Amino acid sequence: MTFHPEDVIISLINIVVLFFLLRLILWKHVIRFLAERQKRVQDEMDNADKSRLDAESLHTEYKERLDKVEERGQELMQISQQKANEQADKILEESRNKAKIMIDEAEARIAREKEQALEESREEVTALATDMASRILGREVSGTDNLSVVDEFFKD
Repeated sequence: MTFHPEDVIISLINIVVLFFLLRLILWKHVIRFLAERQKRVQDEMDNADKSRLDAESLHTEYKERLDKVEERGQELMQISQQKANEQADKILEESRNKAKIMIDEAEARIAREKEQALEESREEVTALATDMASRILGREVSGTDNLSVVDEFFKD
């Protein structure tokens, strides 16, 4: 193998010419392609950042809404509890009033029945006293005599 300096020079000239030709023909296209690619990547990154910011904004908004809903739920629970307590108090008060009325009516009925029983016992005592008096006296006792005997009996 022999070394020829002309071959080396021709090869170098070919490489330099090829480099300049390729640079003239392809360089603009390659630069434009790379610039477009860089722009697309930058646009995608910008869109991703925008989407991330939008998602964070929505997340914050939904969290605030959820907090408000939870607060409103707590308020409604408290209101419901308060209404239930008020209604329970009202029912208890009505029950107490009804029980008091029933007790008062029962006491009045007992008092009437007691009076009626006393009246009936007076009548029985009168009848018994009349019967005993007629047996003792051996004669018939009048109604006025009965009343006076009964009155004296109850006075004692």
